[in-house]
Amino acid sequence: MSGLHPYANARIGLATMHEKERALGPAFRRVLGADVVAVPELDTDTLGTFSGEVPRPDALVETSLLKAELAFRTMDVDCAVASEGSYGPIDRVPLVSSGVEILAFIDRKRGIRLIDTFPTHHTSWRLSRFRASDPNRLAVLRAMGFPRYGVFVACSSDMDHPVKGLATEEEVIATMDREAERSTEGLAVLYSDMRAHRNPTRMKVLRAAGWQLAKRLQSLCPKCHAPGFGRIQSRRGLPCEACGDPTHWIDFEIDGCNVCGHAEARPRRDGRKTAPKLSCKSCRTA
Repeated sequence: MSGLHPYANARIGLATMHEKERALGPAFRRVLGADVVAVPELDTDTLGTFSGEVPRPDALVETSLLKAELAFRTMDVDCAVASEGSYGPIDRVPLVSSGVEILAFIDRKRGIRLIDTFPTHHTSWRLSRFRASDPNRLAVLRAMGFPRYGVFVACSSDMDHPVKGLATEEEVIATMDREAERSTEGLAVLYSDMRAHRNPTRMKVLRAAGWQLAKRLQSLCPKCHAPGFGRIQSRRGLPCEACGDPTHWIDFEIDGCNVCGHAEARPRRDGRKTAPKLSCKSCRTA
């Protein structure tokens, strides 16, 4: 085998219309020696929008794969990457926001279809409702980081048609008052624009997700040498430190190849051999 990685000097198409190449490009260049190139004149909004006017055709994973496939329609490349994200409040902790980025990578020459998941609590997502002329509107808008961070404004009874592209505080305030008057509840909804090019925090998360994916692709299968050898599942059952019974803690990880199916088990990265007694059902009920 040569010393070069299989993706060295490769062009990888990126299905985006929101400048995600700024986030993913550096990791792919540094780790793999590959260039990430945005697909020109591509309307990814046909596969769903953050603002809700166009629903996703499927779950995040399937939509990200569909988006990556779009790159092959107009670019002469063998590899493509795309991302889908979801952000909002945690169901059980409504005042705390979280998110997840899904990166889909397709290498049609080698038959690789890889999904990488990057969960995060690092998000600027926020949503507030206001009546017309509410004195707190401007303070909340500024606290959301506007204009560096984009915002959407919608009528509370018609959330499927938000107003985008607001550039000044005056525009946002006027739009909020107009949408509140239009609402059957008398409320306007002000919420974060989570599109990557309008949200620096999401761009940072995408950058971290890009490094994670690039490092996964850097790893070659020990059997067939295909890129992307990495964790495919975890097995729980780490024994209790006191009684030795299996617990819900992860015992070992399984790395696998997306091409030939070769898999290998490996111990936890932190080196733990036992789980705390408090995590053991047998010890807690004894």
